[in-house]
Amino acid sequence: MKILSLISIIIFSLAFIRCSDDSPVDPPSTTSKGNLVVKSIPSGARIYLMGTDTGKNTPDTLNLEAGIYDLFLFLQYYDTAFFSAKVVENISSTKEITLVDGLPFVDITLDYIIRSNGDSVQFNWVINQDVLIDSIIVKRPIDLSVNYVTDRYLYNNQLFPFEDQTGNPIIYYLPPTDSGNNFYPRIETFPYWIDFYGKKAHGSMTAFHLSFSQGI
Repeated sequence: MKILSLISIIIFSLAFIRCSDDSPVDPPSTTSKGNLVVKSIPSGARIYLMGTDTGKNTPDTLNLEAGIYDLFLFLQYYDTAFFSAKVVENISSTKEITLVDGLPFVDITLDYIIRSNGDSVQFNWVINQDVLIDSIIVKRPIDLSVNYVTDRYLYNNQLFPFEDQTGNPIIYYLPPTDSGNNFYPRIETFPYWIDFYGKKAHGSMTAFHLSFSQGI
């Protein structure tokens, strides 16, 4: 009896092993995703995928299903950059976008006020955006001859905001209010030459030089 029981157990075990060997084996897992590396010049732009904020800034990598995607990059003071990118499975591709400065060219509006019964002149100026002023050079006549004097105001890239906290344009003056002089002597007939040197405070921070010839 014991021998029959042992034989039954062996037969059952062999049948179980055969069934296990005949069962299908799952294929190795595969992925249909690929990597998209998004870069920008300058870096730090927010990455939006199909209109949705990814929470990532350039440069960064998106792991996506294979396909074609619409994206855009946002960075303050630059134009929003729209583009499409193709993602290929198991491939890492790169998309690099050069952002365009969204700020206008630097522009200064220069005017003047005659003071002291016509004997003195004060210049005033407003600007169209925040700038970093390196220097302002004023070349002005000192008498009715051809003699000129040059005043140099050095600021070493000091920030000059174009508006105050309430959004009103800020008026700046020449001579500067902290220079100790309120006015220049007024000399008619001869022009006053005024040069501004600096760069944008934001965006591409492009350097500028604006020159004025102002008759009184």
